[in-house]
Amino acid sequence: MAAVARGDERALGSLVERHGARIHAHLTRLAGNVADADDLLQETWVRVARGARSYETGRPVRPWLFGIASNLARDLHRRRAVRIRAARASVAPERQPPAVRPLEQLALRERVARLPDRFREVVLLRFYEELSEAEMAEALGVPRGTVKSRLHGAIRELKRGWEEGH
Repeated sequence: MAAVARGDERALGSLVERHGARIHAHLTRLAGNVADADDLLQETWVRVARGARSYETGRPVRPWLFGIASNLARDLHRRRAVRIRAARASVAPERQPPAVRPLEQLALRERVARLPDRFREVVLLRFYEELSEAEMAEALGVPRGTVKSRLHGAIRELKRGWEEGH
């Protein structure tokens, strides 16, 4: 990271080569599509290059990278939610489409995608990226107890959805 902070493009390239595919997969799962994931990945590396000087030496790199990526995905979801609320507000109430009931049996991946952001993030980091609770806490910038609580809540929601679907 010290080399990246000095502007060494090869060091940044090495970092991209080592972690890029995993971060892209994580962003694809969070964003829900490859195009947004591509944009988020590019912005992740820009933020890494800009933030390299503030990186704390000795701190694990992987959780730091996933933290940057997850924060960018969270921002994307917030922007989407604002646009959706604005679009709904502009539609006359009588013209709004009826709520669509989810299918009774969804694949696990679809169920995870429907979890609230705070739950989906921990499920993806834990079970797809195999980060420890401590690494997840660092990546998300929350206490370890919060990570445990969110994991418990996510599993409870997945279980409830599974039981209701069968």
